Amino acid sequence: MKKNLILLEFRNISSAFFILNEITKNFNVDVEESKLICPGKYLLIFSGSQGEIEDVRINIEKMKSENVKHKYILIKMVSGISEDLLSKLNKRIQYPKHVKSLGIVEFFNTIGAIEASDFIEDQSPVTILTIKIGIGMCAKGIIIFEGDTSAVTNIISKVENENLEGIISADIVNSPNKGLLDNFRF
Repeated sequence: MKKNLILLEFRNISSAFFILNEITKNFNVDVEESKLICPGKYLLIFSGSQGEIEDVRINIEKMKSENVKHKYILIKMVSGISEDLLSKLNKRIQYPKHVKSLGIVEFFNTIGAIEASDFIEDQSPVTILTIKIGIGMCAKGIIIFEGDTSAVTNIISKVENENLEGIISADIVNSPNKGLLDNFRF
């Protein structure tokens, strides 16, 4: 089943709680994720109908413009994301028996990683293994996926050329050895 999401990343936790209350009180949406992603940053993810998600976005934009406390909220809407992809948020990596190539894409924020995961899933036959969000003190996001070398190379190139917001780096590990797979875990 595909979902429509609004992703909200806050620089201050009090705004996150205020907005979580406002949204759950006034809109018919489901809370998919509500979590501290690093000291001082909070992530909210809501799902619902396209119209309801758009109404939430409009309401948040209005609150941002009217109150300086809510100025630093990063907002992204993602339509048609699969439930399977959502289940990979912070999932422990389970490598397949034989990994041909790994792709690793790193972002300055969690929202960029979630948005890029949807792009990767839609544009390529690779398998996303995990989407790590809230990594480190700056709440980075990292996507780790595997597939044929040509597919991983192709999607890394597409990601780099797409000029996705917040991308730090994108790398390929061809024919990863057992030592890497046994020790590279989140």
